[in-house]
Amino acid sequence: MTVPESASVRPKLAVFHNLPSGGGVNVAGGLLRELQSFFSITVHCPFGSSSLAVPGCIPVKTWPFREGRRISGLRKAAAPVSLPARLRAFDRLCLKIAEEINSTSDLVLVHNSMFVAAPPVLKYLTVPSVYFCYEFPRHLYEKDLIRRTRNVLAKFLLSPLRGMESRMDRESAVSADVIITLSSWMQGRIADIYGLDSSVVRPGVDTDFWIIEKNAVRKNMVLSIGALWPFKGHKMAIDVVSRVSPDRRPALTVIADREYPGYGADLSRSASLMGVDLILRRDISNEELLQFYGTCKAVLCCGHNEPYGLIPLEAMACGIPVIAVREGGFIDNIDSGENGMLVNRDPVEMASVLQNVLLNDDLRRKMTLKGREFVTGERSMKKAGNRLAEILTDTFEKGDQIHKEPARQ
Repeated sequence: MTVPESASVRPKLAVFHNLPSGGGVNVAGGLLRELQSFFSITVHCPFGSSSLAVPGCIPVKTWPFREGRRISGLRKAAAPVSLPARLRAFDRLCLKIAEEINSTSDLVLVHNSMFVAAPPVLKYLTVPSVYFCYEFPRHLYEKDLIRRTRNVLAKFLLSPLRGMESRMDRESAVSADVIITLSSWMQGRIADIYGLDSSVVRPGVDTDFWIIEKNAVRKNMVLSIGALWPFKGHKMAIDVVSRVSPDRRPALTVIADREYPGYGADLSRSASLMGVDLILRRDISNEELLQFYGTCKAVLCCGHNEPYGLIPLEAMACGIPVIAVREGGFIDNIDSGENGMLVNRDPVEMASVLQNVLLNDDLRRKMTLKGREFVTGERSMKKAGNRLAEILTDTFEKGDQIHKEPARQ
């Protein structure tokens, strides 16, 4: 199949973006930079969406959405009412966006939404659509792992919202013509949850930015990176570090962009009780993160069922050994003993592996070489962009076979 490259024949690609901050928005921006060679792109995003780093030549239309502002104060206290109202308003906005896309574009790439995983814009599209499912609504399908609240009364009052979210997410997901996702694990979960097939596009990282620092001075420090949420595994990282012998025990730096209320203080208490020197850093720039990669000795990845995991790829690109739990998307990127280490969700086992990595210079050098080699060869953003362009072009070329009636609100 040939992807059109001439500017005169480039299909008009609309992109719907409502991702929160974090790895997903970095992936979306990186892929758009690759896709601009193949498509004439316009980005549509509700007001309040995270900033998407795209070239200036790609127009971004921001749609007014006052209901999308952060819920606080009285609105937060009235969450059982205010959250469903926000979803209904989001549905109405998605209808308006879809109507414009249907009249101006040849096909659509739809990313996850921060309000409901599969955004309802998918229901109202008549042009061919590709849904990039970074994540399903984990609080609905992993209830034992991810909880919106621990308050029994609040859970009861929010139960209608959960039903509304589930219906909206499912109706939207099944409306997509094509679904793509990040990893083999996510591919299996999409089949389990929605009964739908999907293709895998494994994104990469910018290996011109994430580099091995020459003459770096390594501190006796390891990193754990991700939102300050229980399922990101920071508490396990503290447990792991606490089991390294005191004379060799590294400090642990946790780097995060978002926080479940009070969880940072909870981590600090745990670290103090376990004798771990913990540093918490919030909302740092990529330049600052690069400096941390340049001075640490290893990165611990303990997230539960991580859908993909960009952190291991960034660390590998920077030549830092990665030790990750053997689950979720980590398995797609880590060849244990070669470019990183995979272990069971067992703090004792991970502590033993960490101590070996810290002491074994030959093993560290091997992982440094293999990690960088893997990311530059197999996980470049260009390679991912070309794969995504093929899927989008194939969907566009089959557009005449797709006859859809948009859903009614």
